[in-house]
Formats: sequence, C-alpha cells, structure tokens
Amino acid sequence: MTFEQVLVFHKIIDAGSFRMAAAELNKTQPAISFSIKKLEEEIGAELFDRSGYRPVLTEHGKAFYEKSQRAVQGMHELEGLTRSFQQNEEPEIAVSVDGISPVPQLLRLLKNFGDRFPNTKLNMNFDILSECERRVLSKEVQIGLTHFISDQGPLEVLKVAEVKMLPVIDKILLEEKKVFSQEKLMEIDQVVIGDKNKTGKASFGLLEGGRKWRLSDANLKKEIIFAGLGWGHMPLHYVEREIQENKLVVLDFPDVHVRTLDIHLIRLKKHQFGPVAKALWEALSSISHGPSL
Repeated sequence: MTFEQVLVFHKIIDAGSFRMAAAELNKTQPAISFSIKKLEEEIGAELFDRSGYRPVLTEHGKAFYEKSQRAVQGMHELEGLTRSFQQNEEPEIAVSVDGISPVPQLLRLLKNFGDRFPNTKLNMNFDILSECERRVLSKEVQIGLTHFISDQGPLEVLKVAEVKMLPVIDKILLEEKKVFSQEKLMEIDQVVIGDKNKTGKASFGLLEGGRKWRLSDANLKKEIIFAGLGWGHMPLHYVEREIQENKLVVLDFPDVHVRTLDIHLIRLKKHQFGPVAKALWEALSSISHGPSL
C-alpha cells in the first residue's frame, strides 16, 4: 500500500467519480482505476461498489475511509511543515506582552496569525511593567509589546497604540467610606502592581501618602478592586462593562485621574527576523487599527 493510492481513494470520494478524480489529479481514468484495483488487492477487500452510475463505498470502504482520514490529515500536515521549512519559516517565536496592552485586538490578531502560519509555534508571555523590556534585552523573546521603556539605545521602538488607565473603585465602597475627596481616598488601600525587577521607575499613578497594597499579579489586582477591598488604575478594556453597569466608579481628583499610556512595539536593533517574525511585527505595528495577517 502506498500513500498515493490512499490519496487517490480519498480524491474519488471527494470528487464523486473516478472520472472527476482523474481530472483533478491530472491523471487518466484507467490509471486511477488501476491504482484503486491494486489497493483493493493488497488489502483483500473491495472498497467501491461500481455497479451503479457512481461508485459507492462498500462497508469495507467506509471502514477504510474512517481509519485513513487521520493518516491523510497527518501527511498533509507534514507536507505543510515541509513547505514551511523550504520557506525558512521559524519553528517558534517568543513574544512578551504587557498585561495592560489592548488584549481584544491582540487576540484577534493572534488567531489570524495562527491560521496563516500553522507551523510556527507562538510562545506568549503576559508580563508586567519592566519585565517585557527585560525579556527582549536578554533575548528571551524576539518581540515585546509594552508601555515601559528604560533603555531605548539597543531597541527599535514603535508606538502602536494608546491605553486609557482609569482609577476605579467599587461603588458600594465609595459610598460606604464617603470617598468624595482625595483626602478620604488616602484612607483606602491603593492596589498597585510591584515591579519584580525592582527598577524603581516602573510604577505610575501612585497617590503620595496614601495606603498601598502591592501585588505581583494583575488578575488578582482586578479581583481585589472588584471585591471592594481597594482602588486602583485599570485599563479601560478591563473595566468598561463594570463602569457601564455602574458597579465601578471612575475617580477624578487633583492627583488621581484618567491617564493615557503609550503602548510600544520593541525589538533588538541587531536581531535578524525570519519571515514569520517579520509578518508578526508588521501586523502588531497596526494593532490599534484591528490588524489582520
């Protein structure tokens, strides 16, 4: 049994006849018939009932078709992988994404990326503050998407989006504590993310003199604020629904207000990209416009 015989078998089923399969495979109909006849002889069973106008699968044919589908799919995947190798596509790419980045647009982009480059594995790291820049500088990842940049010298930096950071508080907590002034807000914990690299420059929007609750997990920060245990800055796309539902209130005081952060695409200037990384960089460069690959 050869894989070509199995492919001819599947093509007859897909095309509906020996004649149509021959045309699609650019072969003669006798060649197609001979290939199937040899296959049937080798497995010791007829695969098609040829008594009617169109060939119909026998019970043996149905069983063979069911079992052979996985093999055909696997061979197609290997052929795709071979083409990927021939085009010098990278087997995998590592990317670091700051947690405040525009996630909805990013996820749509990554789906398109996976559809176009199924043979390249995308390793994603969702990081906070300076961690994204550190990963790029240390060559742990090829591409970073972040608002934090401290050492632009070795980096190529491209602004791709803006994210609104809203200081929010649970409405019930606001009313219970009568937080209608900045002075009253200082009595409530501000939930902030601590920079694991201890650069001392990564924090923003801190209320001087106020109480702090420092975390290293962005998801936990969100849950603490939603539970009414503190207040803090959150990206608009994380809290938009809760604000619309009047569960969260946006604070607006002299030192506590909405801030806009620039999101940058970064990579090492000296790093040579392969074709897939180039395509991903180009797509990410227009992420604020809903890019597609």
